[in-house]
Amino acid sequence: MAGIAFVVVTLSAQGNEKPSEAFSKAMRENGDAVRALRAASKEFEESGAGAQDFDPFEKAATTMRSSFTTTLAYWQAQKVDDAVALTEQALKHAGALAAAAKERDYRLVLEASTALNETCASCHMAHRVRTPEGAYEIKLK
Repeated sequence: MAGIAFVVVTLSAQGNEKPSEAFSKAMRENGDAVRALRAASKEFEESGAGAQDFDPFEKAATTMRSSFTTTLAYWQAQKVDDAVALTEQALKHAGALAAAAKERDYRLVLEASTALNETCASCHMAHRVRTPEGAYEIKLK
């Protein structure tokens, strides 16, 4: 029985790895950008007809484009095709967010933000696992 448990644990561990520091930093930066997007959206909606600031959306998009470039390089090196495709989609959505913010079109900002959230969630569901210690590891398969 202990041998079977060892094999199961060993096989599952082989499919996971600790992310590189560059990848982890990119994910933290994206997390910060998403929180900034949420705060800016809340403030935007609460302002009604008042002054509406698109700068936080532009800054978040700039951060995400940089972070997703790092993420894309990681997945390309790992040769994980679906993660590469999802990261390419995320880059496209971050570009759409930047364009929408520059145009001062809140409807398009929301569309791009929603698309980004869905893309990120898809990749996290497929390629992220939480360890018993509360950290995250990457599922390669």
